[in-house]
Amino acid sequence: MGFFKRDPEPATVAGFDLHCEICKHDRFHHRRAQLHSSVASFFDLEWTGPNADCFVCGRCGYIHWFLPT
Repeated sequence: MGFFKRDPEPATVAGFDLHCEICKHDRFHHRRAQLHSSVASFFDLEWTGPNADCFVCGRCGYIHWFLPT
């Protein structure tokens, strides 16, 4: 994928090795995404929302989202 600067790497979530749910690949690009509600957007407060970890499969592009614990 052209917009990622690094090659995909293995990922571990909650102590488990991650494998893509679609193609079973084991290499991912890691990103953080900000979560916000429509109320936060209305008041221009998106920056106050929590972040989620996103792992994008290096083969098929499927995005695995993990909420903060």
